[in-house]
Amino acid sequence: MIARPDEDEALAELDHLLALSAADDRSRLLAGIDPNVAMMRVGAGQPRVGTNGGTLAGLVGSYDQVAERIAAFAAAGIELFMLQFQPLEAEVARFGAEVIPRVRALTLSAA
Repeated sequence: MIARPDEDEALAELDHLLALSAADDRSRLLAGIDPNVAMMRVGAGQPRVGTNGGTLAGLVGSYDQVAERIAAFAAAGIELFMLQFQPLEAEVARFGAEVIPRVRALTLSAA
Protein backbone atom coordinates (compact mmCIF):
# COMPACT_ATOMS: atom_id res chain seq x y z
CA MET A 1 0.00 0.00 0.00
CA ILE A 2 1.40 3.36 -1.03
CA ALA A 3 -0.76 6.37 -0.21
CA ARG A 4 0.23 10.01 -0.45
CA PRO A 5 -1.62 13.34 -0.52
CA ASP A 6 -1.87 13.07 -4.32
CA GLU A 7 -1.49 10.37 -6.93
CA ASP A 8 1.70 11.80 -8.44
CA GLU A 9 3.49 11.57 -5.09
CA ALA A 10 2.31 7.97 -4.63
CA LEU A 11 3.48 6.99 -8.12
CA ALA A 12 6.85 8.65 -7.49
CA GLU A 13 7.23 6.58 -4.30
CA LEU A 14 6.23 3.44 -6.23
CA ASP A 15 8.91 4.21 -8.84
CA HIS A 16 11.46 4.70 -6.05
CA LEU A 17 10.58 1.37 -4.41
CA LEU A 18 10.57 -0.43 -7.77
CA ALA A 19 14.08 0.89 -8.42
CA LEU A 20 15.22 -0.39 -5.02
CA SER A 21 13.69 -3.82 -5.60
CA ALA A 22 15.20 -4.03 -9.10
CA ALA A 23 18.63 -3.59 -7.56
CA ASP A 24 17.96 -6.50 -5.16
CA ASP A 25 18.75 -9.99 -6.48
CA ARG A 26 15.59 -11.92 -5.65
CA SER A 27 16.41 -14.98 -7.77
CA ARG A 28 17.20 -17.12 -4.71
CA LEU A 29 13.84 -16.19 -3.17
CA LEU A 30 11.95 -17.06 -6.36
CA ALA A 31 13.84 -20.29 -6.99
CA GLY A 32 11.52 -22.39 -4.82
CA ILE A 33 8.23 -20.94 -6.09
CA ASP A 34 6.07 -22.95 -8.47
CA PRO A 35 5.56 -20.71 -11.55
CA ASN A 36 2.12 -22.28 -12.09
CA VAL A 37 0.72 -20.84 -8.87
CA ALA A 38 -2.14 -18.49 -9.79
CA MET A 39 -0.54 -15.48 -8.09
CA MET A 40 2.62 -15.94 -10.16
CA ARG A 41 0.66 -16.22 -13.42
CA VAL A 42 -1.57 -13.22 -12.69
CA GLY A 43 1.37 -11.04 -11.72
CA ALA A 44 3.75 -12.21 -14.43
CA GLY A 45 5.42 -9.28 -16.10
CA GLN A 46 3.71 -6.75 -13.83
CA PRO A 47 5.98 -4.44 -11.86
CA ARG A 48 5.15 -4.64 -8.18
CA VAL A 49 6.58 -4.00 -4.77
CA GLY A 50 6.17 -6.47 -1.91
CA THR A 51 5.39 -10.13 -1.59
CA ASN A 52 2.18 -12.03 -2.23
CA GLY A 53 1.18 -9.77 -5.09
CA GLY A 54 2.33 -6.60 -3.39
CA THR A 55 1.00 -3.53 -5.14
CA LEU A 56 -1.02 -5.53 -7.70
CA ALA A 57 -4.20 -4.90 -5.65
CA GLY A 58 -4.12 -1.29 -6.81
CA LEU A 59 -3.60 0.25 -3.40
CA VAL A 60 -1.32 2.95 -4.78
CA GLY A 61 -2.56 6.51 -5.09
CA SER A 62 -3.89 9.47 -3.17
CA TYR A 63 -5.35 8.94 0.27
CA ASP A 64 -8.83 9.19 -1.23
CA GLN A 65 -8.05 6.76 -4.07
CA VAL A 66 -6.62 4.12 -1.74
CA ALA A 67 -9.53 4.52 0.69
CA GLU A 68 -12.02 4.17 -2.17
CA ARG A 69 -10.27 1.02 -3.40
CA ILE A 70 -10.30 -0.53 0.08
CA ALA A 71 -13.98 0.38 0.49
CA ALA A 72 -14.71 -1.25 -2.89
CA PHE A 73 -12.96 -4.45 -1.78
CA ALA A 74 -14.96 -4.34 1.47
CA ALA A 75 -18.21 -3.88 -0.46
CA ALA A 76 -17.29 -6.98 -2.48
CA GLY A 77 -16.97 -8.96 0.75
CA ILE A 78 -13.26 -8.71 1.50
CA GLU A 79 -12.92 -8.55 5.28
CA LEU A 80 -9.18 -8.93 5.82
CA PHE A 81 -6.28 -7.11 4.20
CA MET A 82 -2.67 -8.17 4.64
CA LEU A 83 -0.78 -4.98 3.94
CA GLN A 84 2.91 -4.21 3.78
CA PHE A 85 4.45 -0.85 4.55
CA GLN A 86 7.93 0.42 3.73
CA PRO A 87 9.28 1.89 5.96
CA LEU A 88 6.99 0.22 8.48
CA GLU A 89 6.50 2.73 11.29
CA ALA A 90 6.13 5.87 9.18
CA GLU A 91 3.78 4.25 6.68
CA VAL A 92 1.61 2.56 9.31
CA ALA A 93 1.22 5.95 11.01
CA ARG A 94 0.32 7.56 7.66
CA PHE A 95 -2.18 4.78 6.93
CA GLY A 96 -3.81 5.16 10.34
CA ALA A 97 -3.99 8.94 10.17
CA GLU A 98 -4.93 9.45 6.52
CA VAL A 99 -6.49 6.34 4.99
CA ILE A 100 -8.40 4.58 7.77
CA PRO A 101 -10.61 7.61 8.61
CA ARG A 102 -11.51 7.91 4.92
CA VAL A 103 -12.34 4.20 4.68
CA ARG A 104 -14.53 4.43 7.75
CA ALA A 105 -16.39 7.44 6.33
CA LEU A 106 -16.94 5.64 3.03
CA THR A 107 -18.11 2.39 4.56
CA LEU A 108 -20.40 4.18 7.03
CA SER A 109 -22.01 6.21 4.27
CA ALA A 110 -22.52 3.03 2.21
CA ALA A 111 -24.22 1.23 5.11
